[in-house]
Amino acid sequence: MADRSKLSILGLVLAFVFFLATTAWATLTLRPYKLDLTQNRQYTIAEPTRKLLAELREPITLRLYVSRGVREANPVLASYADRVRDLLKAYVAASDGKIRLELVDPEPFSPEEDRAVGFGLQPIALEGGANGYLGLAGTNSTDDVDVIPVLSPDRERFLEYDVSRLVYNLAHPEKPVVAVISGLPINGDPLAQYRPWQVWEQISQFFSVRYLGGDISSFDPDVKVLLLVHPTRLSDKTLFAIDQFVLRGGKVLAFLDPHSEAAAMRSRVPAIGAQASALGPLLAAWGVELEAGKFVADRRAARQVQYPSGGRQQIVDYLAWLAYDRTALSRSEVITAELDRLTFASPGIIKKREGASVELVPLVTSSADSQAMEVDKIAAFPDPLGLIRAFKPDGERKVIAARIEGPVKSAWPEALPEGVEAPADRRTASDGPVSIVLVADTDLLEDRAWLAVQSLLGQQVTVPLADNANFVANALDYLAGSSALGALRGREVTLRPFVRVEEIRRSAEAAYRAKEQELLERLKSLQDKLASLEVKRAGEEAALVTAEQRAEIDAARAELLETRRELRDVQYALRRDIETLRDQLRLANIVGVPVLVALAGIVVAVVRRARTRRRFAPA
Repeated sequence: MADRSKLSILGLVLAFVFFLATTAWATLTLRPYKLDLTQNRQYTIAEPTRKLLAELREPITLRLYVSRGVREANPVLASYADRVRDLLKAYVAASDGKIRLELVDPEPFSPEEDRAVGFGLQPIALEGGANGYLGLAGTNSTDDVDVIPVLSPDRERFLEYDVSRLVYNLAHPEKPVVAVISGLPINGDPLAQYRPWQVWEQISQFFSVRYLGGDISSFDPDVKVLLLVHPTRLSDKTLFAIDQFVLRGGKVLAFLDPHSEAAAMRSRVPAIGAQASALGPLLAAWGVELEAGKFVADRRAARQVQYPSGGRQQIVDYLAWLAYDRTALSRSEVITAELDRLTFASPGIIKKREGASVELVPLVTSSADSQAMEVDKIAAFPDPLGLIRAFKPDGERKVIAARIEGPVKSAWPEALPEGVEAPADRRTASDGPVSIVLVADTDLLEDRAWLAVQSLLGQQVTVPLADNANFVANALDYLAGSSALGALRGREVTLRPFVRVEEIRRSAEAAYRAKEQELLERLKSLQDKLASLEVKRAGEEAALVTAEQRAEIDAARAELLETRRELRDVQYALRRDIETLRDQLRLANIVGVPVLVALAGIVVAVVRRARTRRRFAPA
């Protein structure tokens, strides 16, 4: 009987040792294999990202800068830093050794901080005047650098897109080529002494821009994006070249307009309805249409203008000139997510054609307090008051800018346009989904639509009033990326606060903030009192300072030190309960769960042993 007890104890000990050994083996061996059970699969990188990583041809080093001071000062940023670290580790695991990750804690005044500053990371101000960092810097084998200056939780839904974009930029450091076909003088305006528009200046900083004119039979293979601005009289040869460019996977950003006010200003013979953009049969082939002869009048977004009426100037809403804030811009799309304001002039309406196989993803939509009005009302002699009188909202939101994505067919599936020769590699349909961004306005590109001229120290400077140029740059940046980037979508926000932690934080705030304010007020009062005593003492001869005055100064100093100590205690108490709960959760995860599993195993073994003994016990 004693031998059986010893064997049982030895069996339990061996079982526990086996459990620990199995846990250690699983930790070391099964580390690459993970099971993501989170609701949005936040720890699993998307398939487009895996495709991008599989195409890497050179090593890339990612350096995640997370200051200890940032972690200690803000629990939300600390949690988000862990989220970014876990995602980057998934990149490393999926890159087959092409991506190397370094975790850096840049201490103040250290070489690591100098390097963070050199990369261009944006500092985060901490208490005591120190700076912290929460950013990502990447380098490739030729020392090209790309950074995310600040990793903000506000942009968490686009975290994977931002990281993948950084990796793609380092893998393809050359500037993307953008070909431009324009019916407006964006590269040199006669009305502005042949200076380029500011939109042109801005995109030229980030892209290799090629201005094209005349008949175009094909586009160079290195052209990533085709930028169309108010096309009006393109030849069939050029339209067919655009058709084939899209079918081969080329990206298009098109600014079309039912009535281009910028073109009307520069037309020698203005005529009603003569300033509409035209792309022939291409829009129909792409599964969309621009409602002909109609513009969006929006009372909620109308900009105010001066208009002569009744012998005086009045400030009235001009329903054709619109300014849209964040409520009209898609928050789930990379192109518009970070923009605050866009301005338009008589924009058109984009619609998906019935039966089209493409997906129309709105980027900018009007308010419901809008109406589709005839272009004739503003083409010749705009009358803001007349528009207001004729305005009857229809309650529908209208798409002003959108992404078009999906498979499309050629606008000429059989017979080619007259005079156009079929190329050897002619396409009649796209191999996969195409990517097109369509904007139903051209006037937003003109300087006067989004810039104001102000005088500063005797100099004329331009001040942006809207994000129009950033919108164009974002759209080109989105389209110029790989197809993998284009397939990425913003994920739902994954930072969910612990309810219990939030309750503790709120109760701590209620309990300690009042005391903290009281101590701060007492501290200020004591500092003022001590300062006045010191001034009084300095103004008198040292020999005339009485013992009572010295005692009063010493007492004030002692009380000041004691108040500071109490204030530190209160500020520590504000976080103590949260930190205690955090430590308890860590202990439960690290020790509690394995112990529970081991205890469950012991209970099962004891129960089975008891059953066995009863089964074989003599009657």
